[in-house]
Amino acid sequence: MSALHPQAAAHLAGIAGLPTIAESTVAQARAAGLGYLQLQRPAPAVAHVEHRFIPGPHGDLPIRVIRPRLAGAPGPAVVVLHGSGWVIANLDVVDEPARVLAVDTGFTVVTVNYQKAPEHRFPVPLEDCVAAVRWVVEHADDLGVDPAAVAVVGDSAGGNLAAATTAELVADGVPIAAQALLYPALDHARTTASYTEFATGFGLDAADMAWFWRQYVDDEQGGDPRVSPLLADDVSALPPTFVATAGSDVLRDEGEAYAARLRGAGVEVQERRYDGMIHGFWWMDAVLDDARRLQRDLATFLCSRLHLSRSPDDEQS
Repeated sequence: MSALHPQAAAHLAGIAGLPTIAESTVAQARAAGLGYLQLQRPAPAVAHVEHRFIPGPHGDLPIRVIRPRLAGAPGPAVVVLHGSGWVIANLDVVDEPARVLAVDTGFTVVTVNYQKAPEHRFPVPLEDCVAAVRWVVEHADDLGVDPAAVAVVGDSAGGNLAAATTAELVADGVPIAAQALLYPALDHARTTASYTEFATGFGLDAADMAWFWRQYVDDEQGGDPRVSPLLADDVSALPPTFVATAGSDVLRDEGEAYAARLRGAGVEVQERRYDGMIHGFWWMDAVLDDARRLQRDLATFLCSRLHLSRSPDDEQS
């Protein structure tokens, strides 16, 4: 077991004794998820933020379009599917990291408030995400972006949805230029060694993930590759992929197994393990310095795979 970063250890000590997700009701879990807002830096200024509703398969979906600069030539777009355990969080919780991503890359960033379980179980959240990314590609002219330079980013359960969304759209011939999965949940089975190694005491317990999965999907559906992207028969057509894992996270091993599967199938993969980090650290840049390292690595990957030379401003802190 790798040592926790002192900042991660201090954060975990500060929340010790609080109810876990597995001990919570859905309402309590949603309230607790808003606590991430206290762990973020002030959001950077951007040129324009637009709140819109777009048609989804089960009703209109709220999206937030973040533009780091005023309109120019069409450029890349990144669709962010936020972490949630398929149950919690919203556009506000992911707003600061999404704005950071927009500033770091210079790209338009679109965040999507897909519907949540248990009120809307699988496949509703996935169908929402597929529809939203498809809408961005089909409405590229309206958004002022390049439809051939759209990437999908997701963290945690959002990483699960991003992987499944990208696979479905690529199979349908929709051009997805890249995907980035941040400590993603990719296997319903929950049998990897990291589930045992980090079962309790690291911010996201194994029992918490079991609780989240129960809200989202029935056990008999766990082998569906739309639920468990790690189990897909063929991953060779997927676009260049960035996989970030936290060194002290129950989800670490399935993310790394997915990266290995893609690499073995000939997909271009960039993989980063952030030793000493815990689940959710992309949202925690006010308390964990490595959040900023992940932000920069993510931006550098997206810029390089979308064929631009821009990289994150190292002066931004």
